[in-house]
Amino acid sequence: MLKWDKVEVINGLSVYGDDDDWTLSYALPQNPRFRIDNGKPVFKFMKYKFPIERSATRKGGGFLVCDVEFGVTPEEELALREVLQERVDATWRGMGGAGQAPPAKIGRLSFTRGSASVTVLDSSGTLVEKVTNPASPSLYGKMVLPITVELSPEGATLLEQGLQGAGGIVQVAYDLWTPVKLPPMTARVWFSASKTMEFHQSIDVEERICAEDDYTEAINEVIRQSDSGGVFIDPGTVTDQKVIQAVTDWAWQSLADAATRMVIGEVPLQNPEELRKLYTEQDLENISRDVMSQRLVSFDRTYTQDMVMEWNPSPRGTLPNITSMTGPDGNPYKWADYASVVDLNDPFFRTMTVSMRVNADFQKLPLHSVELKVEYDPAGQNIVSEPVFTGPDSLASLEAFVANNDKRYTYTYQVNYKGEARSFVSEPKVSNDPSLVINVGDVGVLDLDIAPGDLNFAQVGSAQVSLWYQEGADPRLEASFTLDKEHPNHSWTKVIFAPRRAPVHYRVKYFMVDGREFEGAELTTGASELRINDPFSSTRTINIRGFGDFQNRIDTIFVDLTYSDHVNGYTQTHSTALNAASTFDDWSFPTILPEGGDLNYTANIRFKDGTVEPVPSTPIEGNTVMLGDVQLTQPIVVMADLIDFTTTKLVKVTLHYAHGDIDETGDLVFKTSVPGPLTWSFPYSDKTQKSYSWKATYFLANGTSATITTDATTEETIVLPATAG
Repeated sequence: MLKWDKVEVINGLSVYGDDDDWTLSYALPQNPRFRIDNGKPVFKFMKYKFPIERSATRKGGGFLVCDVEFGVTPEEELALREVLQERVDATWRGMGGAGQAPPAKIGRLSFTRGSASVTVLDSSGTLVEKVTNPASPSLYGKMVLPITVELSPEGATLLEQGLQGAGGIVQVAYDLWTPVKLPPMTARVWFSASKTMEFHQSIDVEERICAEDDYTEAINEVIRQSDSGGVFIDPGTVTDQKVIQAVTDWAWQSLADAATRMVIGEVPLQNPEELRKLYTEQDLENISRDVMSQRLVSFDRTYTQDMVMEWNPSPRGTLPNITSMTGPDGNPYKWADYASVVDLNDPFFRTMTVSMRVNADFQKLPLHSVELKVEYDPAGQNIVSEPVFTGPDSLASLEAFVANNDKRYTYTYQVNYKGEARSFVSEPKVSNDPSLVINVGDVGVLDLDIAPGDLNFAQVGSAQVSLWYQEGADPRLEASFTLDKEHPNHSWTKVIFAPRRAPVHYRVKYFMVDGREFEGAELTTGASELRINDPFSSTRTINIRGFGDFQNRIDTIFVDLTYSDHVNGYTQTHSTALNAASTFDDWSFPTILPEGGDLNYTANIRFKDGTVEPVPSTPIEGNTVMLGDVQLTQPIVVMADLIDFTTTKLVKVTLHYAHGDIDETGDLVFKTSVPGPLTWSFPYSDKTQKSYSWKATYFLANGTSATITTDATTEETIVLPATAG
């Protein structure tokens, strides 16, 4: 049996000895590769394109068809046998053997199971649409794995480049399991699982003659489940980590297989109704039931030296491109010999199919039949199809070979009506559409279904819908329907002996439950179904925005808004308050008119000092109302650099600003320890009114004082004179 824990590389092959026969060896390639048959790779790449008119979304793609193998070639085996024979000869002589040494033998491994996976470009479907390969390669010979890869147009272009030149782009991973002997080490694999159910139910009944009986029921059900398992590896004298890891991986796989085989079943659940029947049907009292069910599975096995285990050499890798491989003549394989580009648009086989049907409700509409005539004659073929349709499920088709790449055909149709002696015959039309559909609007019938949309009949008593249709100089057709709770749906069906090309005009008059009447604007529809919505067909939104100093100056802005629709006698109002916590608001309200109506607002601005500034009624233009009070701040810098504080003890400067509702006063004191400059600021709302007054009082060291005054100034910097004189 193969000594898998001892490996050497000879001529690029992984070579293993046998644990019993010293002349026997086993060889494996280090990686999978493209299969060679009669000196040529089993490999074909095809890139193809569809005719553009066949598909609007898929233009083509490609296929890669190839075989991958994992085996030793005859040439590799011959070269290896020469090396092994030299070793056998040397060993034979070392053993004192006489005569010719026994031949070196190369054995064949027996694989019990295997799998393979292929990776080409991506797996999302963008580049590679599908990879097809057997789940398991051939487990004999060279373990051939056939691969078929279907590519998108982008994937075909990319793979075409990736498969050429040096390197590789196709990756293959084999998992091949063969029985081998366990090296001098120990592996213990164990698994245990249990599931327990404990159920208790008791019923206590105390019957009374003159009162309600007492009924007490208690149910307790507990389900416990546990599982555990593990792998213990004693490497013994083995130090090769690859060998230890291989045994460990095999042991864990054995644990997984055992756990899969020994799936523990569900414990049976109890039905409380069984005990209740003893009371309800047999009148038993003070009864109880206890049930316990347990299920156990376990697995514990120890593997020691020379016991059989499964070993997976795990061959995998990126296949070298065929253009980097050489043939029997020593020359590289040429890409052009294994790749081709195919145009699937073969003119000889190009055909056209025209499917035909009538998309109309023959049961509802006054239609008897539609006679269709389709002619295709680009090269004298004179192909004619004349199907007659009597329902929407009637289907017909025309098939022909395409001549001169011309798919245009001519068609006309005649519509016959129920109860009408007159028919409608269409003018000849030319089309190349493979699906010819005569729609309801083309059969000469005006058909319009009228139904409620979001009409609320709790508010709208009824809605009168007036309709009219006219195309060109044809007579005007009119109709009127009333929608109410008892009669919400109506249909307007009229034979017009021509395709419907103009829209239907309509106007709705609403009769409200409270007696009001609203009439909407004139509207049009080109659809086959008309939904009547409530009179409030539009919604307007007004944005109320506050501005100004809400932290220090403005307390609250109270706003009242009014919308008036004088045409329909409709009014909406809204009130809101803006403050520091919420400086904006949005008012949305339904309207009857999509445009128009009067919008006005009034407001009162309450300031922090308690004063209130009213805002008169103001029309709203646009969708935004801006309300507030803006105040700017003007800083005044006062400098005392010219004052001699040895003769002047201190100077007090009083500044004052007053305009409108703003009245601000401030004092600045200069002395030896506070020589300045100092700043005083005042708020203002009108940049043309920034005039202020100031007064400076000098307190001298001799005990006297003097004052200078400036009544009006706009200076932003005051330089105090040395003295007040």
